[in-house]
Order: sequence, then structure tokens, then C-alpha cells
Amino acid sequence: MCLSEIRLAVTASLALGMVVGPGSAAWAQEAIGDFYLFERAEASSGEDRSSITTLAEENYVSGAGGLTFRCSEDGFEMVLTATYLGRKMTTPVSYAFGDEDPRRATWTPRPSGMAAVAPQHVREEFVSRAVGETTVVVHASDYQLKSHTYTFHLGGLEDALARLPCR
Repeated sequence: MCLSEIRLAVTASLALGMVVGPGSAAWAQEAIGDFYLFERAEASSGEDRSSITTLAEENYVSGAGGLTFRCSEDGFEMVLTATYLGRKMTTPVSYAFGDEDPRRATWTPRPSGMAAVAPQHVREEFVSRAVGETTVVVHASDYQLKSHTYTFHLGGLEDALARLPCR
């Protein structure tokens, strides 16, 4: 494993820790295109909490810049791990594939302020478009309305999503 692969694996683990949180134990990690599959179960209930994550080209802070699709207690989630966004009730997020106009929506920040969850309609629209694309640019605004930009490569998304039992 080369240094960049080690750095990527460590950063993915840090980003995933912010998304998954305590109480889940990962037992497998596998690369699928640009994504990493983490198979895991909730420690107390045994419920599946598997996820796939890809990291952004821009990674200014360790653990920031991850796009995760995961099985959660509420079903299927899409989570952006970012630089500190704050603890407001919502945060503005936009994304664009290629040269198209950005699609904007408000997402719900995680209690840590370091991640935001896409609303269901945004997630479904994103996934339906993303499987045919190679990259997406995501902009998230923090509590000071400063924009943070992340470029994600989407190779292998369809195959990786197929591995999630909640899909």
C-alpha cells in the first residue's frame, strides 16, 4: 500500500467516524471504484449500519470532505462530512454535475456540526443523476455563510450502492 492509499484510508476512517459515531463497529472495508464499503452492525441491536464513502479532492482538514451513503435507523441516508458547519437547524448545500446549474436545498446538520444529512427528495434525485456521472461538485455553507467546496469522484457508485442492504 503506497503512502497516498494509507492517507486515504486513514482519512476515510476519520470521516466515517464522524458520520457513524459510537456504538457501531466496522468489520470490513473494501474499495469499490472511488468508494470504500464499510460493513458494520449496531453494537447493541446488531442492525446493519453499512456505508459507502468517497473522499473529496479537497481535503483541508482531516476527516472533512466525505460523501457517504449509509444504512441508518431511519433507513437510507446521504451525508456530507465537511469542515465545521455549525449547529443550526439547517445548512444550505448545493451540488452540480458538469456545467449544469447547481441544485440547492437545505440539509440537516449532525449534532457535531461536522456533517449534514440530505433530505430524502434531494438524496433520491442525487442518486438517480449521480450513477451516470463521473464527478460532482458540492458547496456547503457554514454558520458564518462561508462556502466550502468539495469535488467528489463517483466511479463505482452504482456497484457500491448495490452492496448496501438498505437500498
